[in-house]
Amino acid sequence: MQQVGSNLRALLNGSEVIASSKGIRTQDALSIRSIPQVHGAARDQLEHARKQIETELNSVTDNPMLLGTPDNFRVVSQANPHGQSVAMAADLLAIAMAEIGSIAERRLDRLINPHVSGLPAFLVANPGVNSGMMIVQYVAASLCAENRQLAQPAVLDNYVTSGLQEDHLSLGTNAALKLHRALENCTQILAIEYLLAAQAFEFLKEQRFGAGTDAAWRLLRERVPAYDQDRWLAPDIAAAASVLKDPILLHKALPNLN
Repeated sequence: MQQVGSNLRALLNGSEVIASSKGIRTQDALSIRSIPQVHGAARDQLEHARKQIETELNSVTDNPMLLGTPDNFRVVSQANPHGQSVAMAADLLAIAMAEIGSIAERRLDRLINPHVSGLPAFLVANPGVNSGMMIVQYVAASLCAENRQLAQPAVLDNYVTSGLQEDHLSLGTNAALKLHRALENCTQILAIEYLLAAQAFEFLKEQRFGAGTDAAWRLLRERVPAYDQDRWLAPDIAAAASVLKDPILLHKALPNLN
């Protein structure tokens, strides 16, 4: 939570947009003001999963396990190959990715809603003529729904194999595979939020942006032009996602984030 808070302060440092909005509301919606708590909790799960996986990679997972020397050895039957720790870590990460995507979808929905954003509906200058960013919010909501399904723990689906000998399975492979899908879905949701936030800035350019948010906006604008009228947005989402997937590019543009 403290690390996320530090990142937010670095991003928003010097923002006239933030300064001009003080006092407008008693408090912001939880999807905005609980970013450190929610994102911080997800970071905790990532650290936990990293420790579990590193421990597993450095562990003996043979069965049976041979101990001693060639001249003096013993064979021990045990269950170290059981992948419970990694399977549970993957399930926890899938839940974390679903939550990160879910809170991002709530934030981006607020960006296109003129009742709470104070900006043109669907972030387009002529909303009656253009659909604007309406459809990409549909995409984000659909991805969130899929991630909620993927967040169901695979480790709980136990089956009996090997003639009752292997009667409790971790299903860690299934957990890892659905985690990959959830991670990709979450990346797409964050890319949509990035796209919408950059478009929102098009209506606020008379004010100075934060040090980090300005850099992030310019970085995306090098790849995606501002939205003036309806166009196919799949390439825009893909371009935003490619930025989020490039840690070297992100660190160069936003060196103060961790």
